[in-house]
Amino acid sequence: MPAKGGAEAVSELALIERIGARARRRPGTELGIGDDAALLSVGGTAVVTQDLLAEGVHFRRATTSPRDLGHKALAVNLSDIAAMGAEPVAAFVGLCLPPGGLSDDAADELYSGMEALAERYGVTVAGGDVTGGPALVLAVAAVGRAGDGAAPVRRSGGRPGDLLCVTGALGASAAGLLLLERPELAGAVPTPVAERLRAAHLRPEPRVGAGLALGRAGARAMLDLSDGLGLDGGRLARASGARAVIELDALPLAEGVAEIAAAAGRDARLLAVSGGEDYELLAALPPAAVEPAHRAVPGRLTPVGRLEEGVPGLVAVERGGAAVDLAAGGWEHDV
Repeated sequence: MPAKGGAEAVSELALIERIGARARRRPGTELGIGDDAALLSVGGTAVVTQDLLAEGVHFRRATTSPRDLGHKALAVNLSDIAAMGAEPVAAFVGLCLPPGGLSDDAADELYSGMEALAERYGVTVAGGDVTGGPALVLAVAAVGRAGDGAAPVRRSGGRPGDLLCVTGALGASAAGLLLLERPELAGAVPTPVAERLRAAHLRPEPRVGAGLALGRAGARAMLDLSDGLGLDGGRLARASGARAVIELDALPLAEGVAEIAAAAGRDARLLAVSGGEDYELLAALPPAAVEPAHRAVPGRLTPVGRLEEGVPGLVAVERGGAAVDLAAGGWEHDV
């Protein structure tokens, strides 16, 4: 059956062989693709997660290249491993091919994007499955191990009085998505800035080093910002039995977010708190641990709020001490 564009689609068996030839085995994986199951040597506690990207829900092929899609499918899972203060070891990829399949070139590009990211973090793409279906779907499961000298960091360990801190800067992915959907907004920022914002949405970077450092520095609760600080902050607060307060003016904005938001008629900080897919880490830290964590974490670490006594999971957003009505606290897709 031909792939889109008239190229001959790769068969399931040939695709598995191509994937196996491309995926390199790295430390922690004794046996990868080619048998009924993989063999891993993680040592200590295994950390396991699974996420999926479905065409028409999480991405559009018109704006997402196969290489970007492969990168992102793995990155969102490595981000979950990072949010537990753990290091990734292996990934397993379930690939559902759309009608017409994928061309050899598209399949190679998809797994090239995945393998390039895997190499940077010492991860083995160790197995998976291929089938056909109504749309292109990647379901990735990742396995990691707890960092040396630290237990996995859960969402439930936060306490009233803890400070809520984020790594990096926020809003880049939301601004990048605006640029992909409304290309005319690109004139609001220099071309290199627009390119970085698009890349933040298409090729997010998992904060594995920051997650390990935060775990060792005493983070009591942590998660990654996949659905926006409003929703994800509420999830951490609910699991920790506390109320979260977010100070909008404290949010660190990525370069170009303010300009793109203004061009789109949006409030930049509300875009950053609700946009989602930044894949930065949100950590609850005792006040005394913030400065040591700041020194240990690669890149930026910014206090943006606090946990308080109150209705568990309630998120209060403030600007200058005054409450802000956050109409949309994050992004949720239909199921």
